[in-house]
Amino acid sequence: MESTAYVQPTEKLEEKPETEYTRNMKRQFPLFGIGCLLYSAFYAFCLYRNTSGITYPFFVVGTLCCFFFSMKKLGVPFKKSSICYIMAITLLGISNCMTVSPQILAMNKCGIFILFLVLMLHTVYDDKEWDFNKYLYAFFHTTCSFFLCLFCPFADMISYFDAKKQEKSGKKSLFLPALAGFFIALPILFFMTLLLTSADVVFENMLSELMKAMNIFTAAKVLFLIVVVFFSSYAVLSVLCKKEVKEKTEEKTRFDAVIAIVITSMLCLLYMAFSIVQILYLFIGNMTLPENYTYARYAREGFFQLLLVSVINFLIVLICLRLFQESKVLRTILTIVCGCTFIMIFSSALRMILYIESYSLTFLRLFVLWALMVIFLLMAGVTAFIFYRQFPLFLYGLSVVTICYIALSFSHPDYLVARYNLINGADYEYLSRLSADAAPVILDCSKNPYMTNVKEMLEKTDGEFDYEYYDKRYWIKNYYCKIQNQTKDMGIRDFNFSRYAAGKYVK
Repeated sequence: MESTAYVQPTEKLEEKPETEYTRNMKRQFPLFGIGCLLYSAFYAFCLYRNTSGITYPFFVVGTLCCFFFSMKKLGVPFKKSSICYIMAITLLGISNCMTVSPQILAMNKCGIFILFLVLMLHTVYDDKEWDFNKYLYAFFHTTCSFFLCLFCPFADMISYFDAKKQEKSGKKSLFLPALAGFFIALPILFFMTLLLTSADVVFENMLSELMKAMNIFTAAKVLFLIVVVFFSSYAVLSVLCKKEVKEKTEEKTRFDAVIAIVITSMLCLLYMAFSIVQILYLFIGNMTLPENYTYARYAREGFFQLLLVSVINFLIVLICLRLFQESKVLRTILTIVCGCTFIMIFSSALRMILYIESYSLTFLRLFVLWALMVIFLLMAGVTAFIFYRQFPLFLYGLSVVTICYIALSFSHPDYLVARYNLINGADYEYLSRLSADAAPVILDCSKNPYMTNVKEMLEKTDGEFDYEYYDKRYWIKNYYCKIQNQTKDMGIRDFNFSRYAAGKYVK
């Protein structure tokens, strides 16, 4: 008799239970569906082909209001600590309509996105014990889940009407059949329109004129933008409602501190030798340089390399504190590494300042000095974290970067660059490429030593090009004409304070 083997039935994968927030969102589908649709129309009105207009701060404030209104309807309580995030996001939104610098505008949008993502996670989750790694994991997980939730409006709509159908048994809902009929009719309508336009020339011309009057291509772009924003905004709410990120941080097994001690001690010896050289050669200047090597050349080299080493040191210290066991020896070595990093930061800053004195100021060089200041403050926080593990390093770092960047954003770097270069010697070709933020310096006769009068400048540059006067006048005319084109026909939506201020000089 053959023995039959018992085959254990395969277990079904258990689906994660719905959270209370998800159930609330499905029960109130009309509210969130219509709300996301109105928000997407608001988004298109504020930002369609308008990256730095007066509507940007209204868009930011409107987005915050929509988010917290949604959270209230879902039953998520408001946290007083969110006020700091709200203020920072609002300030960056205001900055967007006060500058036209492409670098600042790009960084403003990145800053708003990151801060808003932190605000959303902070609102939904209990993030008191979260560190940088936990937030990074939450960012990644939320972003990946976002793409999986793009079609949640359809699922939630079906779930909502199924629930309504069960409540009102015997009464047939007409919404789903009507919606199905609408989507089936669209391709049929398109095909019939093609046939009728090919059958009658008069009808074709009339339809063509109607499409031109409606600017059908612009309308199609706006409609596409509204659809994308609708699905995206609904998906964001769906991801937050699921709360798939574990709130509690798990304490992982750490490696033996001896590994980190060996690695960092070798680096420490190298950094100490390098720091001594910086003090003797660069800061004091008492030692002899190699033959045919001037002090100015020595001082102007290596600032980007030192900036990179400072960033790497910052990451090394964080990794050692995160992955390796507690050790007094390791703490001492890491403190020395931080001290050497401070010397490297000062060395890089001094080299950059000397480089600027010789080769003028640019946005990138100004940004490097700003980055060095931020890294210095971050390293100070890491040094405190080495000795006091309860130090809120993530919140400290986020606050430092946010406050310093808001200061940079409102400082109008192009204005500072133009002001410095016109006083200390100008790279005229670079100055002519600056944004309208620099117009109050370049086109102001009292601040620009190369221009005495706008009318005189235009008269002397009118006609055949003269290389003799290029450095002093033609680059100003090029900049003048560029600003003139950028400031004309400025409407209500795309009104920008920086372009408005620059327009006063080209009337």
